[in-house]
Amino acid sequence: MKGLEEREGESRETSVRLLTVTPPFDLARTTAPVWWARGRWPNVDWIDGVFIWVGWESDRSVWRSARQVDASTLAISGPGDRDLDLEWTASVLGTSAVMPTFDDPVLTFLALQHRGLRPWSAGSLYDGVISSIVGQSISVAAAATTERRLFELFSDGVNINGRRFWPTPLPWQLASSTAALVRGSGVTSKRAEALVAVGSLFATATETDSNRLSIRSDIDAEELLAISGIGPWTVRSARLWGLGEADAHPTGDVALLRAALRHYPEVLSLKDLDRKAERWKPNRGWAARLLWIDLLGFADADQG
Repeated sequence: MKGLEEREGESRETSVRLLTVTPPFDLARTTAPVWWARGRWPNVDWIDGVFIWVGWESDRSVWRSARQVDASTLAISGPGDRDLDLEWTASVLGTSAVMPTFDDPVLTFLALQHRGLRPWSAGSLYDGVISSIVGQSISVAAAATTERRLFELFSDGVNINGRRFWPTPLPWQLASSTAALVRGSGVTSKRAEALVAVGSLFATATETDSNRLSIRSDIDAEELLAISGIGPWTVRSARLWGLGEADAHPTGDVALLRAALRHYPEVLSLKDLDRKAERWKPNRGWAARLLWIDLLGFADADQG
């Protein structure tokens, strides 16, 4: 079998590996956050029923694609190490996670409606922190566009089936850059300084281990909160989108408030939302995903 092609001068065929996942699994629902940006994210995309990811393994940039064959089978292709396919699908596509049950009738209904949903994530806390800093107080589309401009500063990228992708800058790349350079992506000066500081923090933590998949949560919240420009929303969003944590609640998230307003008449403010979220423990991250997908939809929704 042949997979997507990487085109750099000449096309190159890649083998397809079939992986079994525990049903129910729905790739379109799982990767809905990727689809929300409509092709703007620099390192991920949803194109014609295929999820594409570009990232790092050891000291090299690689890409993978995932296509759903049936309820329990994924077709994986790309030059990423096939021995890491299972770890990659668990980290990025949340294939080993199980949808929880809720006492809340709204969430019970949404969980049934989106029963194939799993916790998609970037696969590392570092990636989650970068995206969360860039995405502070702006729309998904604006965050994705700004993130692309940031990533372009540090990589030439790779062309996959006619679309350019760029991996997240490595920690040492950000650490050795300047806030002025990072500011060129469109982030504020304060966020540019925070991104350089995050690079330094993670560069120190990863000096002895270059395998990105094995350093998922080495940095604790206190170390991140010590960086100017990083607050509770950023840390919790980083753990939600970087690691796919089940109980990560992005306090202060306006889009989540919009989603909650559709179902909970008593939730009128961000404080109300935080109080309501207390009842969703230990699955506040799952609750947020269900409410967001209800508000923003997912690829191929008309077929699902």
